[in-house]
Amino acid sequence: MKNFPFRHSTLSERKEFYEKEFSVSKIKKWFKSNNLPLPQLCALDPGSETKIILDKKLKNNLLYFSFNQLPRKIKQYIPEDVYYDRNIYKDYKKILKTLKFNNYISQELAFDVDADNIICDHPKNKSVCKKCLNKIYKAALKMKGEINDLGFKKIEIVYSGRGFHVHVMDKKASLLSVKERSSLNKKFKKFPIDPWVSRGYIRLIRMPYSLNSLVSRKTMPIKTKKFSSKTGVPKFLKN
Repeated sequence: MKNFPFRHSTLSERKEFYEKEFSVSKIKKWFKSNNLPLPQLCALDPGSETKIILDKKLKNNLLYFSFNQLPRKIKQYIPEDVYYDRNIYKDYKKILKTLKFNNYISQELAFDVDADNIICDHPKNKSVCKKCLNKIYKAALKMKGEINDLGFKKIEIVYSGRGFHVHVMDKKASLLSVKERSSLNKKFKKFPIDPWVSRGYIRLIRMPYSLNSLVSRKTMPIKTKKFSSKTGVPKFLKN
């Protein structure tokens, strides 16, 4: 079986992915199918972590823009990563002008179950351990079941490239206070989550169907009972 390495994507590979595989219509369909409004704000990282960047003047910068600008911004910057803001704001156009991310009405609840949050004995020369991904996917599935037991019904798991995002789409989840979100973190502390994400202090989360170019994997929703190492492999690795 062919091995598909977890490695940084080159600029040309990122360009190929966004020209040939990426689809804004898939993103819109995903939000609509989960009864979520389209994101008001998006953000991209031109290349801060990998240092693979089209314009070096933009290093260590996050660029914010409205959702309808997504195709143009991707074409312009060929980004390392693409995110959306989970907040719904009273006036997102004002937020774009000031970059003061306050006065939000609600925030989508999401848990970040990540390989970085578990102890792993994989060789140090590998950026992601397949055994760890299998382990944390099982944790994400179990967590989904426990969230469901709390009365939340619309729950999706999205593969992020290095782990999994558990999105809770029920409207009542988006209206939870920081205190209530912190209480959920305590309830789920046995799982390898990043509490800053689910508490709401980290607003940005990877855009479904975008490329995690740190590991050359597509960010994508998954519904299977078992995780496959082939999940999210972009075409440029298969060629």
